[in-house]
Amino acid sequence: MQEADMVLNLHGEIPSDASENTHVLNAEPKFLPHLLKLHAAFPRLRIVLEHATTRAAVEAVKSCGPTVACTITAHHLALTVDDWAGQSWNYCKPVAKYPDDRLALREVIQEGHPRFFLGSDSAPHPPHSKSTSTVSHGCAAGIYTSPILLPLVADLLESFNALDQLEDFVSNFGRRFYKHIASPERQSKVILKRPSSGGFLVDDKYELAEESVIPFWAGKQLRWEISRNE
Repeated sequence: MQEADMVLNLHGEIPSDASENTHVLNAEPKFLPHLLKLHAAFPRLRIVLEHATTRAAVEAVKSCGPTVACTITAHHLALTVDDWAGQSWNYCKPVAKYPDDRLALREVIQEGHPRFFLGSDSAPHPPHSKSTSTVSHGCAAGIYTSPILLPLVADLLESFNALDQLEDFVSNFGRRFYKHIASPERQSKVILKRPSSGGFLVDDKYELAEESVIPFWAGKQLRWEISRNE
């Protein structure tokens, strides 16, 4: 992959193992030595640590060279462990961690670090698989953000004074790392605006025929909306 200049995308967790005290809250930090070993062995290999959730992950990626990057999801900028413990709709993997970990994700965006950019990791699951579990089968892991992703990210970045980083975080930094720079004639823009009413409510659910999905922040208000695509 290094010789072909391909990108290695990693879900950075190791499997839970009670005998090793490994669980959903430390599976990501315990994976990071493997990331550092890969980078040391293949320094020209472009690696993306997907959907990071911890301060340790942010620091590990920062310590690497320019060939290692990291994605951050919208929902991990919003959630902490208390939001998913007992609330299946906010449950995903990797799970949201502690407030200090969320702060680290927010701080690296405020900083405008070019190797940290948006990754949606949006996962639509039927409501019955998210809202129920059994003794032998847990609820589905995943959060659906796609229909509201850009307004949601704008709303979140504004909440921690990073709105000036929006375009770089959602578009420019990722394109540069993937070496996917569009020619001028193929470039397009998405325009966000504040609704005249001050906000819009996220739909409670999306339906098609007999199927439905419930988005993140269902029934809550966003302060931004997509005006148009150019």
